[in-house]
Amino acid sequence: MNRTHGSSRLERPGARLEHWLASLLHYGTWIATGTIAAGLAFTLRTQGGAGPATIGASVMTAGIALFILLPIMRLILMLGVFLHQRDYRFGAIAALVLAIVAAGLLVGAA
Repeated sequence: MNRTHGSSRLERPGARLEHWLASLLHYGTWIATGTIAAGLAFTLRTQGGAGPATIGASVMTAGIALFILLPIMRLILMLGVFLHQRDYRFGAIAALVLAIVAAGLLVGAA
């Protein structure tokens, strides 16, 4: 049996979600890594003044923030997929976990 890429009746029910999650984490990791590397390169190239080094540090901080946001983006994607599939039980679980993360961020920021 030859399975082609795309939708088919023989595809596992969660395969599409797994593919989207894997793609999000794969590309998100590369983008965050590239952002950190660009900030590091900018900082190392412009060590002459405080202004450019601060910009490089800000770019590196943005890359680290992207790494921190990846699990949150994963939860948002899962919530959207579950609601689209009308799987309200798992949608509620994803929403609850997202609410717990948001509460933790608010308490930590206070």
